[in-house]
Amino acid sequence: MAPKKKNSQPKRAGGRRANYAPLAHTVGPRRFFPFGWAMWTGWVMFGLLTVVMFAEIFASAIAGHYTDIIGAMLMTGLFGWMFWLFGISRLKDM
Repeated sequence: MAPKKKNSQPKRAGGRRANYAPLAHTVGPRRFFPFGWAMWTGWVMFGLLTVVMFAEIFASAIAGHYTDIIGAMLMTGLFGWMFWLFGISRLKDM
């Protein structure tokens, strides 16, 4: 008599729906904040740089350095964009 073959895939507990549940940091307002210490570091750094460069726009206008205003506006946009990306990006598990 031939030996019985065992199932190659063991049964999983928890049901099928548990495999599709979203992660806690990808739903609700938490999805707009960084996840992980490296993302928080970049988020804080670029957030502070955005605020400083925004203040530089007004400081340049008061001093009369009009070419500096253009540079400060460009850098504010760049740092603001990086601030946004660090906020919404997620670190991939390796």
